[in-house]
Amino acid sequence: MTRSIATRLLRIIFGCYFIVTVVVTVIQLTAEYKHTRSRVESEIEAMQHTFGPGIADAMWRFNDDIMRGILAGMKELPIVVGIKVVDDQGKLVRAVGTVLDENGKHMQAQADGRLAPPLRDDGLFGQIFSREFPISYPLENGTAQEIGKWTVYSNRRIVVNQVQYGFVLILVNSVIKTLALWFIFVLVVRHWLGKPLQQLSDYVGHLNIDNLGSKPLSLRHGGNTELDLLANKINEMRENILTGLSERAVLYEELAVLNESLERRVAERTEAARHAQDELARSERLAALGSMVAGIAHELNTPIGNSLVAASTMHDKIQALGQRFEGGLRRSDMHQFLDEADGIGLLLTRNIERAASLVSSFKQVAVDRASSQRRRFDLGAVIQENMNTLSPVLRKTPYEVTVDVASLVAMDSYPGPLGQVLAALVNNAIMHAFRNRDHGRLSISVPVPTDDYANIVISDDGAGIASSHLNRIFDPFFTTRMSEGSSGLGLNIVHNIVTTILGGKIHVDSMPGVGTTFRITIPLDAPMHHEEPIIPRA
Repeated sequence: MTRSIATRLLRIIFGCYFIVTVVVTVIQLTAEYKHTRSRVESEIEAMQHTFGPGIADAMWRFNDDIMRGILAGMKELPIVVGIKVVDDQGKLVRAVGTVLDENGKHMQAQADGRLAPPLRDDGLFGQIFSREFPISYPLENGTAQEIGKWTVYSNRRIVVNQVQYGFVLILVNSVIKTLALWFIFVLVVRHWLGKPLQQLSDYVGHLNIDNLGSKPLSLRHGGNTELDLLANKINEMRENILTGLSERAVLYEELAVLNESLERRVAERTEAARHAQDELARSERLAALGSMVAGIAHELNTPIGNSLVAASTMHDKIQALGQRFEGGLRRSDMHQFLDEADGIGLLLTRNIERAASLVSSFKQVAVDRASSQRRRFDLGAVIQENMNTLSPVLRKTPYEVTVDVASLVAMDSYPGPLGQVLAALVNNAIMHAFRNRDHGRLSISVPVPTDDYANIVISDDGAGIASSHLNRIFDPFFTTRMSEGSSGLGLNIVHNIVTTILGGKIHVDSMPGVGTTFRITIPLDAPMHHEEPIIPRA
């Protein structure tokens, strides 16, 4: 809801004026009250000379009737609410009206001269002020003897009653001036500010791209003010917009032709970049597959070689046993053959089982990588299978790798893409974190899942990542080793797999010289994909 400037200006000015008026009026009322009270006190002071001798004579002669008459007459004065007379010992002699006792409490004088509490409290206006005079009786020797004191009491109500007419005049005067000024100001502001502003608002509100050629704005308030300057600027702006629109119409036609050419060129470049990225990803996949096959072949070479040696030895032992059998076989020879055959059999069994285990791990990882199918699996088993396929590469390095996975972490997800993520992060640590180092520690840990999510933490104590690179490591084609053949797609593919296929998130913390930690959080139950996910290979 919009507020009128004229209305706000009116409220601010008259708000300030009202505050000033109230303050001035209060000061005037206060000054009038104090002046009237001072006048009342002066009149009470003058009563000492008027009634003082009579009170002194009546008290000297112990004439209570005269004393009562004098006090009753004084009580009729409009400025007096009470009179009290005491002797030189402070004992009450006579009182009329409302007085204060020795404790300062309001008391009402009774007809018999006693003081009693008043029947009602007059409140703020009933507050009493007084003037005390000594009672001195002149002696024949020209001196005066003080025989007591008399006190005249008045209160605020008397003062207020005397100034109330002046109060009313002051208040009426302030109200009339305020209303008159308000009325005049409303008329002036409405004519010189309200109507021109409304005209400006209406004109600008109806102005749009279709009616810029309409009649120029002209204010009808008969002046030459800042508002007229604003109206002229609006007219100039309207003319400039009209000129600019005609010039831009020509530019738009030229831009349309240029945009069409640029879109065609961008589409061609985008297709070329996509093709190059696919080729790089395919090359990295083939390189990784070749490295894995070479490593598995190397790993299989040892148990198969041992098995071949054991089989050859067994063949020699059997031929030797046959020769001894023809020449007469002894019981001790038979026992020796059986012991040696048992050892060779155990050696064959262990090496063949080792080879079978390697083939099984390679087969499972290869199937997962090739098909990228969803299945139920134990997270620890999948991590161990993938680490087995990486063991030929890791065994050639001086780096220590530890795996600490919580037991029985059941998942329904995509083990192939998950293994691809693990392999990429391990290779990234070997290539970048431990570059030119003869030692290093890499740890893979999975704590007990919470809230249906598994957390995989991969940490190294390598070189770390510069803070200027942290926000870019997941960008495609970003690498610090482009000259050495790195494509910069590895961590980008890792990020895409974790966030899209596995439905999780990945976060990296690093400090140069201390190490790097990748934290992967993925749901135990991966999100459903209507089609088999297409995994970018790295």
